[in-house]
Amino acid sequence: MTSSRYFVIDPGFEDFDSHHGIVAEALIRQGRSIDRTVTVIASRKLKQSLDGLEGLVKPIFETPCYTNNLKPLSPDKENELAEIFQRELSNLFQSYAINRTDVVIFHTGFSHLFLGLGLFLNGLAKQHTPKFIICGMFDPGTFSIKSPDEAARFSWFIKNKLSLSFLARILTPEKFVFATSCSEYKLGYEAVIDAPVRIHPAINYQASTPLEGVQSQGKCLLLFVGSVKKDKGLEVILDNLERFCEAFPSVNFVFHWNTNSPGIRDFINTEYKLRILSNRFDNFEVLLGTLSNEKYERLFDSVQGVMASYIPSSYKYKTSGIFWDVLRRDSCHLLSSRGTWLERESKVMKEPAYFFDYGDIESMIRAISEWELAEHTVERASKPYKAIICKSFSKWVFSQF
Repeated sequence: MTSSRYFVIDPGFEDFDSHHGIVAEALIRQGRSIDRTVTVIASRKLKQSLDGLEGLVKPIFETPCYTNNLKPLSPDKENELAEIFQRELSNLFQSYAINRTDVVIFHTGFSHLFLGLGLFLNGLAKQHTPKFIICGMFDPGTFSIKSPDEAARFSWFIKNKLSLSFLARILTPEKFVFATSCSEYKLGYEAVIDAPVRIHPAINYQASTPLEGVQSQGKCLLLFVGSVKKDKGLEVILDNLERFCEAFPSVNFVFHWNTNSPGIRDFINTEYKLRILSNRFDNFEVLLGTLSNEKYERLFDSVQGVMASYIPSSYKYKTSGIFWDVLRRDSCHLLSSRGTWLERESKVMKEPAYFFDYGDIESMIRAISEWELAEHTVERASKPYKAIICKSFSKWVFSQF
C-alpha cells in the first residue's frame, strides 16, 4: 500500500534561519506535487510560518533537540528528556492517528530523542507501527580514544550505540531506513547501529538555475553566509575585511549578515561597521537580514568562491551545508580552514579547493590568491559518491517506501 501521509518529527525546528526550514518547505512542496500530505511537527519555540504552508507546520514539541551546547548530557538528564519526548510522541500519535500506513521522517536528532522514540515504540503494537526514515545528521562518535580531547566523542558513541541499537531492534527491516550524510559518518554509524546504513542526498539541496546575462567584473568571493555563530570563525573574517578588500581590488567580496539570527547578540555594532565598509570599498557588498531560499540560491549561483573560516576544534567532525551548496555548482570553489571535515571531504571527493590555517591571515591571503588565479571549472556530479549527494533530499525521501 502506498503511503499518503508523511510526518516530519523535528524538535530542532525552532526558527526558519536554519536547515530545518529548508527541509520542511522542500518536503511539503514535493509532497504536494505527488499527492502526498506532509505534516511537520516542530518546536513550540517556532514563532513564524512559511507563506503557503500554514497548517502544515505544527509547533508542538517541548522537548529540546539542541542541549548543553551540543555536549553529552548526564545520564539522568538524558533519561529525563527521553521520557518527556516519549510522552509527547504518545500524544502526537494519538492526536493524528498515526498508523502502519504512514511514514515518519526523523532528519535531525540526538541520542536523547532516539532513546525517547525507542521507549515509545517499544510499547506500541508492531502491527500499528508506521515506517521510519531516520537520519544520523551528527557525528556518531568514536569507540577508539586516541587523545584526551576525544573523550566527548567516545561518550557520544556510547549514547548513540545504546539508543540507536535499541531502536533498530524494535523496528523491522522492511519498516526502517537509516541513512547519514557522508561516507565518514556512514563508517561511524555502521559501528553504532545494528542495521544497514545508507548515504542520503544533502538535506539542504535546492535545484540550481545558473544566472544568465550577469557579467561581473572580476571574481566574486562569498566571505560569510548563514546563521551567525562564533565557531564559524566570524571574528577572524570581521577583523580582516579591510585587509582583504585592499589586498584584492579585483575581487568582489560579499558578506551576508543575518540580522535575525540569534547569534548576533555576540557581535554588537557589527552591522554598523559592515555598512561603513560597504560605503568605503567598491569591492565589498553586505547583505542584511534573512535570505529567502530563492535569494540564497541566486547568491551561490553568482559567486565563484565561498570561504568557510571555521574553527577546527568545532568543525573537525562536524559537517557543513555550505560545503554541499558549493559542491553542486559549476565554477564555484571552497576556501576552507585546515583540520576540518570540509577539508577531508574535499580531498575524499577530489574537489578543487583551497585551504588555509585558521586564524593565520597570511595563510588566508595565499589561499585567496591561489583561488583568484585558478581558471579550472568543476564538473558537477562527475563521481558516484558526489552524484548521490547532489540530488534532491525530498525526492529521495519519497522514493524509500
